[in-house]
Amino acid sequence: GPNEITIFHPAAIELLDGAKNKNIKDAWYDVLQPRTSTIFTRDEEEHKNRRQVWSHAISTKSLSEYTPRLLGLVEALAHCIGKYGSNPVKVNDVMSWFSFDAMGEFAFSEDFGMMKSSKWNPVVERQQRALAPLAPLNDTIWLVRVTFSFVPFLGKVKDWMEMVNFCDERMEKRMKSNVDKLDMASWFIDEFQGLSSKRSLQSRKNLLSGNTISVIVAGSDTTRATLISTWYFLAKYPEHAGKILSELRNVDETDANALALLPHLNGVINETLCLVPPQMTGGGRITGRDGLWAGDTWIPGGTKVTAPKYVISRLSAVFEQPDKFIPERWYSRPELIHDKRAFGPFTVGNCQCVGKNLALVELRLATAIILKRYKVRFAPNHDPDSLVRNLKDQVTAQPGDCWCIF
Repeated sequence: GPNEITIFHPAAIELLDGAKNKNIKDAWYDVLQPRTSTIFTRDEEEHKNRRQVWSHAISTKSLSEYTPRLLGLVEALAHCIGKYGSNPVKVNDVMSWFSFDAMGEFAFSEDFGMMKSSKWNPVVERQQRALAPLAPLNDTIWLVRVTFSFVPFLGKVKDWMEMVNFCDERMEKRMKSNVDKLDMASWFIDEFQGLSSKRSLQSRKNLLSGNTISVIVAGSDTTRATLISTWYFLAKYPEHAGKILSELRNVDETDANALALLPHLNGVINETLCLVPPQMTGGGRITGRDGLWAGDTWIPGGTKVTAPKYVISRLSAVFEQPDKFIPERWYSRPELIHDKRAFGPFTVGNCQCVGKNLALVELRLATAIILKRYKVRFAPNHDPDSLVRNLKDQVTAQPGDCWCIF
C-alpha cells in the first residue's frame, strides 16, 4: 500500500534536511542514472565527497572572481532591456536569457549569446519543455527512466535527450579549449582527472555529465524564476521599488558587499523567495530507521515524506498575512514572522544549495542596477496576475507570463 506522506509544518524543512537528520533522498533523485552528481546522488558519503568539489567551484574566493564578470552580464541585461524602448518586455524571456547566459559564463566560460540576440537558444527552450513531466511523475520516476531508455525519440523525451546532449557538448568543448578564466567546469574537470586511478572511465564520464546537467538546470532555472517574480512584485507594488531606490541613493549599486546590507532590497528578495520558492515542492525524503516527529505526529522509518515549500510558506502559523507581499517582515516588522524555520528557499543543512551565495549576489545586482536605470510598470492590456494564476511546479517554479515596460 501507499508509504508516502505530505506534511505542512513550520519545522518540515529542518526536519527533513537539518543537522543530524537520518533521512535519505527518495527515488526521484535517480532520474539522471547512470549519471550522478552531488545534487542527484542518494548516497550520503558520495554526496559529501562530491559536494566538496562544488563548494570549491562556488567558494568565497571563486565568487570574488565571478562578480566582475557578473557585472558585465547585468550590463548586458540592461542593454537588452533598453533595446525595447517604450515597448512591452516579456520579463520571462529577458530574465531567462540573463540567467542562462550567466550560467554559461560561470559554468563553461562560454557566452550563450541570448541577451545579445534577444532570442532563445533552441536547446534551452527544449530544456523548459523537458522539465514539464518530471514533477507530476515524481512518484513514478521509474516510468520516466524507462521512457528515457526505450523511447528517446518521443516528444518531451526527445527534448530531454537533446538537452542532455547539449550539456555534454558544452563540457566536451570546454575540455578542448584553453580557458584562462576560473569557471565551475575547471573544478569538475580536475575531479574527472583526479579520479582516474579510482574509477572507470565510464563512471567518471557519468559523474562529469551529471555535474554538467546539474549546474545548468539548478544554476539557471531557479534564478530566473526569482528574477521574473521580483519584477512582477515591484511592478505591482511600486512603493517597494521606491524604498529600494531610497536605499541606493548613497550606495554604489555595483558594490555587491554594500547591496548585501540594504534591508529593503534584501527584504524584497526574501519575500519573493518566500511567496514563489524556486523549488515549490522540493525533493522527497525517505525517513531514517528511527523515523521522526513532525509536531505531535509520529512518522515511521522508511516513509517517503514531502514538505511543499509553496504551501508551508502560506501557513498562518508561520507568517502573519502569509499571502501578502510585505518585505518589511524581514527587518523592521519581525512580529510578522511566527516561525523562521519555515523559510528555506535554498533548503538547509548538508542539502543546502551550494550556489546560494552566487544566486543572492546575482539577484541583488540585477535588481539594484536595473531598478536604478529603469522605472518598471505593467504593460497596458496585460493581466498582471497571470503570473500567479499560471504559475506551474515543474521541478522548478515556472511563473506565468509577465509583461512590463521599463
